[in-house]
Amino acid sequence: MAFTSQASAPVSDTYSHPLLNQIYEMHSLAESGNKDATRRLVAWLEELTSEQPDNGILLVYLGSAYTLASRDAFIGPGKLRYLMAGRDCMDRAVTMRPDDPNVRFIRAINNYHLPTMFNRRSIARDDFRKLVDQLGKTPGCLDTLTSQAIYYYAGLCFAQLEEEKNARESFQKGLDLKISGPLTAKITQELAELTPTAAGQ
Repeated sequence: MAFTSQASAPVSDTYSHPLLNQIYEMHSLAESGNKDATRRLVAWLEELTSEQPDNGILLVYLGSAYTLASRDAFIGPGKLRYLMAGRDCMDRAVTMRPDDPNVRFIRAINNYHLPTMFNRRSIARDDFRKLVDQLGKTPGCLDTLTSQAIYYYAGLCFAQLEEEKNARESFQKGLDLKISGPLTAKITQELAELTPTAAGQ
């Protein structure tokens, strides 16, 4: 099931391709803890990337799938191998498509949730900083739900770095998208918990 690379298409249209929509749905199942979906996703993406080794969006999804497989594996060398393979795939994908916000977003959110012992949090923070900059320079380059997720996680990253002004601005941009959903409630809570002095910085 191959498809034409969308490198020249508007990035906001990335998930309009039926195959990528199927990958997204199976990836969501895998993220929710469905081990069978994770196994099938890894096998499927390994096949697809062997056919299209230069396709960045497939490669970053494979990397994310490997880290999910690591989550499900028994403690031992196999668990670490999956995680390292996932890291390498995602890094190669971003190197191949550094200006594709979809590719960078998948790596960013995946790396953000990895245990801190793997030293990937700084990469996630840098990715979210770049994504916020890209959203500012190219409004509409991503759908509103993904944009809100970027502003939410970027706000968390800025807060962790004690960049409270940037955190507040990022959270506010997430609220300004006027989306009704769980992330809006989380952003509102995070914004309320920032120190009052941040508004004047």
